[in-house]
Amino acid sequence: MTKLTVALSVVLGASIPAAGIASQADATPGTVKAQQAAATITIQDMKNTPADATTAVGQPITVTNNDPFPHTVTAVDKSFDVEVPAKGSVSLSVPKAGKFPYDCTFHPGQHGPTSITAS
Repeated sequence: MTKLTVALSVVLGASIPAAGIASQADATPGTVKAQQAAATITIQDMKNTPADATTAVGQPITVTNNDPFPHTVTAVDKSFDVEVPAKGSVSLSVPKAGKFPYDCTFHPGQHGPTSITAS
């Protein structure tokens, strides 16, 4: 099975999701299989967008914090917990399939319905 994945990154933390292209041997005639695109979450004005992010298990998720103070992205079940510096970005990945609501441990009022869904 041959797959080609192309990912482009732009300076200043913006990104273009990865796109997968599979060989015709992997697809039904007339179709091309695509991989799950990488997810991006942006924190600005104490809000996380998009409201729901979807990705594949193990696929990197880029979290960009545009606020002048740090935040965390902490799964309610503690399956992931990362600190995102002020005006910075980090990557995380979800270790298993499921839906993961998350909060900011520094700011108790900053939480769901935002979640990450992995398949």
